[in-house]
Amino acid sequence: MILKVARLGHPALRQKALDVEIKDIKAGKFRPVIDDMIETMHAYEGVGLAGPQVHLPLRVFVFEVEERVAKRRGVKSLGVGVFFNATYEPIGDETITDWEGCLSVPFLGGDVPRYKNVRLRGIDHEGEKVEMEVEDFTARIFQHEIDHTDGRVYLDRMPDLKTLGYTIVL
Repeated sequence: MILKVARLGHPALRQKALDVEIKDIKAGKFRPVIDDMIETMHAYEGVGLAGPQVHLPLRVFVFEVEERVAKRRGVKSLGVGVFFNATYEPIGDETITDWEGCLSVPFLGGDVPRYKNVRLRGIDHEGEKVEMEVEDFTARIFQHEIDHTDGRVYLDRMPDLKTLGYTIVL
């Protein structure tokens, strides 16, 4: 089922989400909503979708970098996945500024600085702890989605709103 995506201005996007109980993940309580989130992400042609974006005040996000997106971005594709209770920390100080958009801020995008390399910690779909290091576009996706679970949107990270513009070329 395709879920309704909260748009900028909706209070769901500005609330800090709650951690998910590991026992509930292991019991499979979130499988249906995860399937719906993935279907919604695909329907909107996104690379990530966080719980707060679909009115779910929980620290969860789904992600995928399909082959066509990977080729356009010049990065590796990334299979569909989910993280619960994710946090990140930068590895080094290097940042990359790149164009970023959001399903909750349709038709707009802008230049957003993000850490080039981050260490991600979270829980996978089976309720197991995961720690991984990611870089470049994948790091950008994870930072963007974790921001959503912290009540932030990419606009909050833009040092200059003059780069904000339309993502659709007519």
